[in-house]
Amino acid sequence: MANEIRDFFDERAEAWDDHADDDLSFVRTLFEKIGIKKGDRVLDLACGTGVVTGLLHELSGAPVLGIDIAPKMIEVAKRKYGGKDYASFLAMDFLDYGGEPFDVIVIYNAYPHFVDVDALVHKLSACLKEGGRAAIIHSAGRKALEKHHHGLSHSISRNLLLVKEEIAPFLKEFDPVAYDEGEDRYYFVLAKK
Repeated sequence: MANEIRDFFDERAEAWDDHADDDLSFVRTLFEKIGIKKGDRVLDLACGTGVVTGLLHELSGAPVLGIDIAPKMIEVAKRKYGGKDYASFLAMDFLDYGGEPFDVIVIYNAYPHFVDVDALVHKLSACLKEGGRAAIIHSAGRKALEKHHHGLSHSISRNLLLVKEEIAPFLKEFDPVAYDEGEDRYYFVLAKK
């Protein structure tokens, strides 16, 4: 599965930003629900080309690490952020990460591609400091995501449940902080127990 996801995104890396929205004001509004504080160590998980890495740095004022399974996405991100010492990037499967823990881990517009939710829950918990926060955020609702991902293999993407149902596997290791969904958003923020 990981290879299929990697290959799928590698094929799209060079043109990825052609479809990105440059106006991040709505995303900023969503990100404010995370409660990122100055100095927080933040992971931009499934960062792609670093679409929100700069915004995460603005909110934390600290360096941000981006991890993505697709090496070509990381190549684009490194070019975009070249010379900016607040952003670093790793091409790897997050499930293999073994570095220092984070205060906040953000998955922006990528959560349906984590098809093994139980493995994700465990790894998020392992990679967060005590009381750290995990935030899964989409700037689109479930119906729009289903339409966007229609026809993709279930090994690359999955449909999301109602947000109240989707957070259930996380509740063994996390407490809910905030969650909501609508036509233009789907998010949940969790605090490590």
